[in-house]
Amino acid sequence: MRTTLLLAALLPFAASCGSLTYDLTDVPFPVSARPNAERQSEEFELTGKSVLWVHGLAGKDQPDVGAMLREHCNGSLGVSDFRVSLGASFHDWLLTHLSLGFVRMKTVRVTGRKITR
Repeated sequence: MRTTLLLAALLPFAASCGSLTYDLTDVPFPVSARPNAERQSEEFELTGKSVLWVHGLAGKDQPDVGAMLREHCNGSLGVSDFRVSLGASFHDWLLTHLSLGFVRMKTVRVTGRKITR
């Protein structure tokens, strides 16, 4: 009985799990997760959508994080304080539940500091 209640309590959290894979090998400048206070930089935030179609059976769409970085930080010396997060906004949650879970949408947020000098 307790096991059933525990599984029922953990089920909503298991349904919200997600993963994101990205490749930064084609980025022509260095990308680091370390903060860099020594150089002049400007903060940026980029967003994209990750969609899982029919529980992954019909595929999934993920934003190209490397292409987003190349496009936004073109001409910079590098990127410091680089972070990528995956989470659901209210609109993502609403679409996921209105589609009965067949379309699972999450927002991908890429943040960092573009080194200018």
